[in-house]
Amino acid sequence: MNLSDFILLPLVFELRELQAMMERFKLLPNDALIALTCRHYRVEKIATFDNDFKRVDFLTVLS
Repeated sequence: MNLSDFILLPLVFELRELQAMMERFKLLPNDALIALTCRHYRVEKIATFDNDFKRVDFLTVLS
């Protein structure tokens, strides 16, 4: 894989949104950042072994 195979998505959120995501779903900051990015870009499915994402009601975890 080359760097050109990836798309870098800009972070588009406010700190209060990150804090709210952390509190609502009991997520660590990095997981909340991933969840916020998924929500913004309308990503509905995530492939992960991290069970914390199962608490996020707008994501379907593919493990």
